[in-house]
Amino acid sequence: MASFKKIESFALISVYDKSNLKFLCSLLKKNKIGIISTGSTSKRIKSLGYNCFEISKLTKFEEVLDGRVKTLHPNIYISILHKRNDNKQKQTFKKLKFPKIDFVIVNLYPFSKYINTKDRDTIEMIDIGGPTLLRASAKNYDSITTISSPKDYKLLEINIKNNSGGTDLNFRKKMAEQTFRLTYKYDKEIHNWFSKNNKQNDIKLRYGENPNQDAILKTAKDKRVGNFQIQGKEIGYNNILDIDSGLDFISEFTEPTTIIIKHNNACGVASSGTIKNSFVKALKSDQKSAFGGVVLVNKNIDESLAKLITKNFFEVFVAPSFSKKAINILSKRKNLILIDSKKIPSKKRKVIKSVRMGSLIQQSNSFRLSKKHFNFASKKTNLSKREYEDLLFAFKVVKHTKSNAIVLVKNKQTVGIGAGQMNRYDATKIAIMKYKENFTSKNLVCASDAFFPFVDSLELLIKNNCTSMVAPSGSINDNKIIEFANKNKIKLIFSKVRVFKH
Repeated sequence: MASFKKIESFALISVYDKSNLKFLCSLLKKNKIGIISTGSTSKRIKSLGYNCFEISKLTKFEEVLDGRVKTLHPNIYISILHKRNDNKQKQTFKKLKFPKIDFVIVNLYPFSKYINTKDRDTIEMIDIGGPTLLRASAKNYDSITTISSPKDYKLLEINIKNNSGGTDLNFRKKMAEQTFRLTYKYDKEIHNWFSKNNKQNDIKLRYGENPNQDAILKTAKDKRVGNFQIQGKEIGYNNILDIDSGLDFISEFTEPTTIIIKHNNACGVASSGTIKNSFVKALKSDQKSAFGGVVLVNKNIDESLAKLITKNFFEVFVAPSFSKKAINILSKRKNLILIDSKKIPSKKRKVIKSVRMGSLIQQSNSFRLSKKHFNFASKKTNLSKREYEDLLFAFKVVKHTKSNAIVLVKNKQTVGIGAGQMNRYDATKIAIMKYKENFTSKNLVCASDAFFPFVDSLELLIKNNCTSMVAPSGSINDNKIIEFANKNKIKLIFSKVRVFKH
């Protein structure tokens, strides 16, 4: 092979993906650009019938550690990084008597394809020399052309043709930007792999909210769904959302309570002396909506309750424990997902939502509601113990219901829920509609998640057997609301806290 001293410009090629290598070599030869290469790439180039200088011959340093070290040599980086318009740096380079590298053509080990292999195999696919060469050449884009993908060989050909065997600054800068995007993504993949191995576990779900949406559950390694799921089909994105929403609801109650969730809202909530009775009451709250729902209870599921459960269709049942007989009965419903809530963390410290501007992060709304948050606003204050307990029950439910929300309750059982409406009056109408579909009870209590801005909702509630209400204060019409309550002899309580849930 001729001495490199007769060649003015060189391309350093080190590629894992050797597709279109013949095209590249032909392009370089045509434009009298010499080739410097590493081990396997060098062999492939020579097998294609092109000349190239092996890096180890030029640096006089053989590849070591089974190829882990082959391009990490100062002569290579001085050739790539020296400023062509700086006389002192040019002199430093000339003293080396080393080829002048003007093109760096490198693609990386495909790390992402090996993340599910054995750790030692994945580690070997972490490219060290490749990213270093790319970053060095991209940094010196004033003089160096960096090509990081075979897809860009054609663009290189066009640019060389338009620039008499060289490349223009705009092209080099564009390729540099692309290179740093690639190395950033590459390093991020490696970081994510380490993070996943150490702390996190990414679980691919069947799909997101809809079949056209991909989704994963990113969770701590010791909190895999398999640790919580007892039986049933593969858990889905919407199941997880409903379970999480239901856990927020159920956390408010200590006595036997059942929550039935549909689309992140409760359609039935009830507390009773036994968990079986609470389930029966919650189901009766709105049996039509409960179909295909996610049910959560805060006590053990026994054989008797399991038999009741199988008479209805639910997607998911969540409980702190299931008796063996209950599991035997429920196992006949092979698709029914059973979740052990005892193993799921009881509280969320933060609520995080992804938005176009970044991430919204807020403290979880996990404060404990109690009667201390209530103050009478009306003149009428003769609440019975049952009414007081129902008002607190209703306010706990409305706290976790999508705004605008109205909840009607009788004997610790929801009898009407209006959720997620754009105004409070419509939420009230829906709650009353649900009440009329299923109940004829009198003396209902009502909870609102925010203040009543006008008396229209109260008028509707009074016409439909509601005699006691709790709502946060804060409206400019608070005095009108109080005046209306006194005029109609209803019991009105103001809450010190608002419980919006968007």
